[in-house]
Amino acid sequence: MEATDDAESPAPIASAKLAGTVNWGTTTVIGIFAGMLYGGSKEAAASVSKDAEVTLKLGSTEDKREQYRLMKDAMEKRFIRVTRGSIVGGVCLGMFTATFYSLQNLLAEQQGVHDVFNIVGAGSATASAFGLTCKK
Repeated sequence: MEATDDAESPAPIASAKLAGTVNWGTTTVIGIFAGMLYGGSKEAAASVSKDAEVTLKLGSTEDKREQYRLMKDAMEKRFIRVTRGSIVGGVCLGMFTATFYSLQNLLAEQQGVHDVFNIVGAGSATASAFGLTCKK
């Protein structure tokens, strides 16, 4: 005789995902790291002219302690600028990608189809929202 179990455990409910939609969490993390790289590299490249000013000040003083202090201050300021640029860039691009892909998936779910109009609608809404709020 075979033992049967009348009380079957319910199967986990998986949400059906439309073809072409992406996981917004994964793209948000990728956007954060890409924004951090972009923001940090942009600030690092912009601080070259400020390093030239420090070099000019170093040539004008003979005191080794003053030269050391000038170099230390310059390196600290550069580190802070690059770190701030990385954080701000990561947050901005991460929020942008999260908003874009969330709207795109929401539109695709509402319409029941993933097409180019969802991408255009999500892109337009995201760009207008961030254009109004994230001016630099």
